[in-house]
Amino acid sequence: MILEAFSQYLQNAAPETPASLVLSAWLWERLRQAPLTPVDKVIHCEVAISMAASNRPATHPRTIRLPADAEIALKAKGSVRRLQDNDLEEVKGEGSAFFFKGTSNSGSRLLNSLYEYSMSYEQHKWSRFVHSVKASDFRLPEP
Repeated sequence: MILEAFSQYLQNAAPETPASLVLSAWLWERLRQAPLTPVDKVIHCEVAISMAASNRPATHPRTIRLPADAEIALKAKGSVRRLQDNDLEEVKGEGSAFFFKGTSNSGSRLLNSLYEYSMSYEQHKWSRFVHSVKASDFRLPEP
């Protein structure tokens, strides 16, 4: 159900946009508005926005950062509240990066599945491109 909703969004996105950016935009759209559909409700329950102290949230390749405009909007607030050792503390948003994080094991698996689906779609686009290329496309012009 969730992959189907993301799939429809991905297919309607501009073909030149990387699938990872489309995923980030889709998650941000789901989280910034009130949940109306079952898909939105699951996303709201299982996915959270987290903040890293540095501009690079993690070295893990599957880290999904928020879209640039979303990060700018969050940083424009001046400070962001985060939960640290069960105490809320004010943290300056400057120099930090925001990314999506699963709120539970199932949320992490959901994000992982969405990421893998977006990468398989990217591979599918590449495969279609490669199959349309002919050897003569690489011939150098004769002087």
